[in-house]
Amino acid sequence: MKRRTFLAGTLATLSSAALLPACTRARREGTLLSAFEDSVGDQYVGGVALASGSVFGARVPMRAHGCAVHPMDSDRVLFFARRPGTQCFELDMTSKRVSVAFETRAGQHLSGHGVFSADGDVLFTPEHDYERIRGIVSVRDARSYEVIEEIDTRGIDPHELAWLPGQRRLMVANGGILTHPRTYRRKLNIDTMDPSLSVLNAKNGACLEQWRLPEHLLSIRHLSVASDGTAAVGLQYEGPRTRAPSVVALYRRARGLTQLDCPTEALAALNGYVASVCISERDDLIAASCPYGEGVACWSKRSGVFRGIARASEAYGLSRGGDGHIYASRRDGSAFEIDKTGLRSQNIEIASSKPIRWDDHWVAAI
Repeated sequence: MKRRTFLAGTLATLSSAALLPACTRARREGTLLSAFEDSVGDQYVGGVALASGSVFGARVPMRAHGCAVHPMDSDRVLFFARRPGTQCFELDMTSKRVSVAFETRAGQHLSGHGVFSADGDVLFTPEHDYERIRGIVSVRDARSYEVIEEIDTRGIDPHELAWLPGQRRLMVANGGILTHPRTYRRKLNIDTMDPSLSVLNAKNGACLEQWRLPEHLLSIRHLSVASDGTAAVGLQYEGPRTRAPSVVALYRRARGLTQLDCPTEALAALNGYVASVCISERDDLIAASCPYGEGVACWSKRSGVFRGIARASEAYGLSRGGDGHIYASRRDGSAFEIDKTGLRSQNIEIASSKPIRWDDHWVAAI
């Protein structure tokens, strides 16, 4: 398929309101990538340069979700449409021009995420095969984006996927929720939903591990992997959210999933929904953004002990920067850094030519 360039544009650097307390710290470096929308609902892919706070973006025809940076060419960034979108967009970081990289096969749609192989030759995208009601990972040539093969995820509604150490073991979060484009995002099987965490051999598609939680209403959706192979797993509860038994589970190889403890009062404040998870080994933090709750929940990565909540309304995207610290976005277009000391929120100055709303995920580009 030929890639179609349909729009290119950069948002000018102008002042915008900062809603969190200012702070002083060493100069921030790097770029945080995210999809976003403007005040009239137009959709963009782009991000923010941390040193200047300037927002950049190129317009796309549908809402994007997560993204992946090519490991050998950081100018190439892919943004994936969220469910039930079918298009993937490629953003050139030098020109800020965007094109359609590929569309899914008939009867399938994207899930908002994807990862490259370590050498950048292959792209893996989780997709829902809604005609055959199964989750798949499409394995694509990263140059032509043609599908080489499909891997069964051993579940439905695959969402985020991530590499475990070794670049052969691919972890997939099967959300377990049945949907169909005819009913858009309506959830069709809540009573019988079957979320699971699968670890697949990316070379031959074999299922190496599969784990489930005791509560089948905890949809398994988001992932962050530490260097030792431990993974934080973000959950979304499909029952009454004030009764959610947990919001984050911890994966350890061959030991499965363990729900992280959280005091009852704090758990109620998180409202049973995680939009993004992130591990910072440097700061000994596991962070989970809870946009319908009171902020970002934090645990010690080493001990698993709950550390508290970094208070912020509508916190969504989380990413570990090159300095090891965790950065967070808010739906209103603002952003902050989580200070591990006291879990304070430190404002990042954002400059945009117009009001924007960040999407659910951030990815750091160093």
